[in-house]
Order: sequence, then C-alpha cells, then structure tokens
Amino acid sequence: MNLSPKWAKPLREFLKPSKIILIFSSIVSLLFLLSSFLSYRNHKNMLNTSLKFQALGVETVLQSLIKTFGLSLLKEKREFFSELLLNEKWEGVAFITLYDQNKTILLHSNPELIGKKIEKSLLLDEKSQSGFYQLKTGEVVFLYENFINSSKKPLIIRIALHIDPIKESLNFAKNQFYIELFLSLILFIGGILGFFILSKIEQALLKMEELKRWQFITRILLHEIKNPLASIKGFTQYLQKKESLKNAEKPLAIILKETIRIENLLKDLSNFSFPKEAEIKPFNLRELLIEITHSFRFLYEEIKIELSFEGKIFEIKSDPEKLKSILINLIDNALQASLEAGKEKVEVTLKEQEGYYIIQIKDWGSGIDQEVLPHIFEPFYTTKSKGTGLGLAIVKNFCEELGIKINLISEKGRGTTVWLKIPKSL
Repeated sequence: MNLSPKWAKPLREFLKPSKIILIFSSIVSLLFLLSSFLSYRNHKNMLNTSLKFQALGVETVLQSLIKTFGLSLLKEKREFFSELLLNEKWEGVAFITLYDQNKTILLHSNPELIGKKIEKSLLLDEKSQSGFYQLKTGEVVFLYENFINSSKKPLIIRIALHIDPIKESLNFAKNQFYIELFLSLILFIGGILGFFILSKIEQALLKMEELKRWQFITRILLHEIKNPLASIKGFTQYLQKKESLKNAEKPLAIILKETIRIENLLKDLSNFSFPKEAEIKPFNLRELLIEITHSFRFLYEEIKIELSFEGKIFEIKSDPEKLKSILINLIDNALQASLEAGKEKVEVTLKEQEGYYIIQIKDWGSGIDQEVLPHIFEPFYTTKSKGTGLGLAIVKNFCEELGIKINLISEKGRGTTVWLKIPKSL
C-alpha cells in the first residue's frame, strides 16, 4: 500500500510504540473495569432476583392464609404473624406487615406496632416494589411490598427478609469488584509510565540519529572548509604585514574578521557534533570569570561589565574549558543585547551557596519574545541575521554534562537574566 507523504508522517507518529502501549493499556484497563462493574452489577441483580422470588413465595402463602381465614379473624388474633415467624421455615423473614393506604398498620409480626403508622411506604411514597433498606437497629434487610385484594379495599403487604445468608456472597462480589478496579488502575498507571519511559527513549534515539546526521555533515564541512580557510587566513595575515599593501588594510581586516567568524562556526559545529569527554580538574571559578570578563572589556569597550563576588573561596572541581565556553556564550549574548539596545551595562555576579556556586548574568537589552523563549536552546534556531543558533545549544549540552542547572528569564523591553547553578564538585 502506497501512502502519500501527507498521511505517512501522522501514521508513523500514531504507531509509535509509546503511543501503542498507552492506547492498549487504556483500552484494556477500561474493558477490565467495565467487565468487573458489569459482573458486580449482574451478581447483585441475581441476588436481588433471588430475594424477590423468596418474598413472592412468602406473599403467596400470606395471600392464601388471608383468603382462607379472612382478614377480620386474623385481626382478632393479633399474634398471628408473630407466631407464624416462630416456624423454622420462616427464619429468613425479619418481619411482616399489613397496612392500608392511610399507612395504618393492621397486622404486624410485632403486635405492639399494630394501629401505628408506617413512616415510609415503598409503593405509595417511592413508587418502588423492593429494595435494600437499613432498619433503626442498624440491620440491612430486603423489603418487598405488593397490593393484596381484600373484600373492601386494596391493602399493602410488606415483607422484610434477612440478607445474612447472601451477605457473604454480596461482599465477595463487592471485594472482587474493588480488586479488579485496583488492578485496572495499576494497568492504566503502568501504561502511562510505559508511555513516558518509551517517549524518553524514543526522544533519545531520535536525538542520537540527528546527532549522527550532523556528525556526517560536520565531518564533510570540517574536511572541505577547514584547510582552505586556514590558507586564506594565513595569506591574509601575511598580506597585512606587506608595506606595499597598507592601503588595503581595511579590506584585509574584513577578510580576516569574516574568516575568523567562519572558523568559529566550524568550531561550534565541531563542539556540537563531536563533544569531547569532560576533563574534570580543580580550578578557581573567580579567576576564570575575571579572565573571561577581562577579555570582553577589550572587545566591547563601550559597555561596562560590572563584576561582583559574594564569598571568599571559589574553588571548584569541573571542566574549566567547557565551563569557560558556557560563560563566554552567555556573556557575549548579554553584551550584544545591551549593545543593540544602546545600553552601557552588563552585570555578572558570582556567589556561593551550600554545595553550589551561583552565577547571574543580567543585561538591559531588548529582551526575548515569549514565543521564542521555548526554542532558544534548540540547535540552529536563531533570530539574529548573523548567527548559527548553536551557541545556546552547546551551552545546554555542556550544562547537562557538568550537572549545571540553567534558568533564563526574559521580558520584552526589560532585558534578560540568566542563572547558572554550578555544583562545587562533580
């Protein structure tokens, strides 16, 4: 089957193992839950039907007795229902009541209640014939009511059955439902966890594939451009020293500047595509920061770099070259942002916390658009007319490698602040 490019990508996305696991676990857990619920409901309905048939049997006997002896005779013998329940064949019956449509009790297995009113009638008040109800004693019974024909007007017979014989079966069904509910939740949660774990693995594999592609491209670029570029740079520097070419100093300076820019681009590509193993060694973070800011003061003479320290000892165990690359990228971005906005200051602060050093880099540039912020650490993403979009991607990779937490807050028109939380020792 041939799939058009329009449909192929969404289909591949949908058929990812992580999504298949999530969908499968969701469907299975839902079916499992539905099955357990229906099983419990059917079990309860079966027990309800069984009790109803039992009540119908009792009703048939009572109807026969009332027809045989007559209601008047039974009313004279107040203990008739109570004596009836003494028979062991009636041990499942909790009580029997006969009342009229005014809710007045005519007969009851408890003679003391004869003449009193029924509080609530299933047939008259709830328009129901049966159900489970809790008595004032706390016992739950099955109530059944039905109209019986008498010589004068319809009466209502109420039969209450003990549910102890079926209570164990009902509790078993309920417990079974809770167990299956718990298992379905575990299955669903397992599916969600599996989805997130596999998604992370898929992202890592995708990142590895992208890295391999960029490594291939970078290898070609480094091979094809690096050597000719070195020749151009060397020849330009040679020409700058020639007395006869003094009038060409400006063009040669431009050639050299652009050559260095391409050289830095190749360096960024190499760092991103072929990251070197971290070389951990002790050094002084304060001295490294002073060295970096000192070199920037010559490149950005019009901007003041305010460097401040909170603490005394700034010894650290990390990779000085990679940390230097992180700081150069971030400080250079801050200086460029301030320069473009016509501001004259960038603040760099180093302070000590328990187990960490905090570096804050603050500029008063134009800030970053909110829709751009989520993408600033993506490789080859840039809003600058000149730039590769690799600087912050390298910063992110190096931070992850060195266990550095980076946080960036920017507001349009008010500048950007970056925090680095650097562990004292790796």
